[in-house]
Amino acid sequence: MIDFRFSVISLRMDEIPSAPLATPELDDDNLSTASVKADTRCGYRGWRPNCLQKLNKPAVLVFCIATYSLSLGFVVNGIINVNASSIERRFDLQSTDIGFISSSYDITAAFLALLAGYFGSGQRKARMLALAMFCSAVGSLVLSSPHFLTDKYSLGLELPDFVCHKSQSSNETCSSENGRSFLSNYFYVFLAGQLLHGVGGTTTFTVGISLIDDCVMPDRTPFFLGIVYGCNILGAGLGYTIGGQLLNIYVDFDSVSDINLAPGDQRWVGAWWLGPLLSAIVQIVCAIAISLFGSELPSCKKVRQLRQNQAHMTSSMHLSAKLGGLRFLNATCRLLKNPCFVFVTLAMVMEGMNLTGLAVFLPKYIENQFGVTAAYAALLAGLAVIPAAAGGMVLGGWVAKHFNLDISQSIKMIIGLAALSGLCSSFIWIRCDQKSIYGVHRDFTGSSISSGSSKSLISPCNAMCNCNTDVFEPVCDNSSNLFFSPCFAGCSGKKDDKYIDCSCMAAVTLNDTDVVSSNRFTLTTDSCTEPCSLLYVFIALLFFTLCLCFIPIAPGDAIQLRCVHEDYKTHAQGVKTFIVRTLGSFVGPIVVGKLLDLNCNVWRKKCGLTLSCWLYDQDMLVTYLYIFILICKSGSIIFCSLALKFYQPPRERNRGETVEQCLDIAISNEVAELRLQKSEDNTDAKNDDGDGGGGGGAGGGKDLRKEDGIGREDGMGVALLEKMKVTLSNQIGLMNQQEVIKDSEL
Repeated sequence: MIDFRFSVISLRMDEIPSAPLATPELDDDNLSTASVKADTRCGYRGWRPNCLQKLNKPAVLVFCIATYSLSLGFVVNGIINVNASSIERRFDLQSTDIGFISSSYDITAAFLALLAGYFGSGQRKARMLALAMFCSAVGSLVLSSPHFLTDKYSLGLELPDFVCHKSQSSNETCSSENGRSFLSNYFYVFLAGQLLHGVGGTTTFTVGISLIDDCVMPDRTPFFLGIVYGCNILGAGLGYTIGGQLLNIYVDFDSVSDINLAPGDQRWVGAWWLGPLLSAIVQIVCAIAISLFGSELPSCKKVRQLRQNQAHMTSSMHLSAKLGGLRFLNATCRLLKNPCFVFVTLAMVMEGMNLTGLAVFLPKYIENQFGVTAAYAALLAGLAVIPAAAGGMVLGGWVAKHFNLDISQSIKMIIGLAALSGLCSSFIWIRCDQKSIYGVHRDFTGSSISSGSSKSLISPCNAMCNCNTDVFEPVCDNSSNLFFSPCFAGCSGKKDDKYIDCSCMAAVTLNDTDVVSSNRFTLTTDSCTEPCSLLYVFIALLFFTLCLCFIPIAPGDAIQLRCVHEDYKTHAQGVKTFIVRTLGSFVGPIVVGKLLDLNCNVWRKKCGLTLSCWLYDQDMLVTYLYIFILICKSGSIIFCSLALKFYQPPRERNRGETVEQCLDIAISNEVAELRLQKSEDNTDAKNDDGDGGGGGGAGGGKDLRKEDGIGREDGMGVALLEKMKVTLSNQIGLMNQQEVIKDSEL
């Protein structure tokens, strides 16, 4: 329970009035790192013109980092999600592949989160950040490169008008294709682009945040960090809205002038590559701007001095030095022995799996469930997700601050919100009924086909047409008869905008599959889909439920910062990021993508290859997704309940206990911690006689440095505690006055 001991001293210090506090003097040798002279002028090597020095300010640095953060959110959290269905169709990918592409960002982010903070603590933070931003810009260029490396998009153009051609064999067009589709190999290109994005994103939110904190006053740091994080959310919103509008532009608009498709056509593919290309340009500009900064900004020295003068003198001063000698693995093991930290982290894993998995495929889900265009689905998803995310996080932070929630109260609030959001997630059952397609929802005799049953688009009326599912172009009549394509409807020709001689139409109308053709039956592609008013009810409930999901994020982060010791906070955030990203954010999109693939009714197939999915089983898909949501929410509730059960708050002072007694207990706990750490160090170096020396007891007026192997450095830490105790004792008179007032209020 050593993680909570030091909050006792912090609690007592918070109750002391703001009177001048004498602090022990520090040795100048301890400040040698801070006093190193660094080149603070903007420029490169010998080229550092005076005109650039006007921009050598924290505000300009924050502007550059915030602009990059916006650009990164635009492409990673917006464009990738919006382009899911377009990339699937263009490059013959499945939903599982798209989920893996989206998750690959978290692979780099997870592993670099543990290393970037360690290697990014030197004097060259700006140059390291600029290099990472450049890697991210290359990632965006790589992401858009398949458009320039492939031929023009042509889907199902081998058979004109997609009608029934009884004399042509499908084997003739497939003779040159074997194995995996060539276009699907670009999966690895998208994967590489996302991995490079992870390099820039992780470095920005570790080294970049530290660089901002180094050069601004402590009271302004939260404001500037809020700008950076806010721009990332704003970028995601722009990605949904702008990326959705870019999908209204034909994918090959730069090389094709005559386009016969419309955005509402199932074969339409928008300009998915424009978003990453625009983002790459912005990122390159930001990388160049950041690289101009020197080792540190001119304001860093003043900020550093101010922070030293205002440093809170607690026992953690000697612990910081002690922690520096710990091995990385040893420090991580200490965190993993903290049950509150571990279980809250696992709860965040479940929430991250749920949110990231659904967010990636939300535009595609709306597009397929409600029959709208990809651009409009992206716009609606952005209008629901981004305000809900921003508003939920702000509201969660305000609630935690306004009601001054402690760790136990915050955990209880998270449990309640997880249960409520799980119940509200039942809104996904709201959807519009699809029109029944022959061969998918009902057979060619008119009988319904149940969910989960095998589907067959082949019937005696179209068996000789050599149809395939490479093309999805619904055709219908004025009634409720709907077919997958003119070929599967048995239509032998096209006149004006109508398909004629549709043998399957005659068969289903006469309920006689032996009928071959009839000139009386014609079909059209117009008005085969109907608008659905329930879409807007779905979006409203989606917004409300997402708000409930994002409210616990700020209190959850606060719990993890407060349930570990001060010296472990930075490392704890790295460990948390690694666990949440590898087990949650990485897994979520892959699982949801697999669920979509498992519930595909009609696959796009060509030459024996299974490509992307055209139609999904709505009933089964909603059932699977709802079970996935309930599992994630149940896991979050269980882990939070375990965190609440095993959490042990720091010892509070009894009403009859004096401040001196409280401080004695706190210092005794510190000495016990010193003994424990010394014992661990001696285990790793049994034969090192220089590490020991002396001994020390933990109580009364004994010499604490002369028992139990407490070394000289640890003795200095104990002396510092004793000196602080004397200093605090000088304030007891003022604090007692406050105690009297508090007791009277109670």
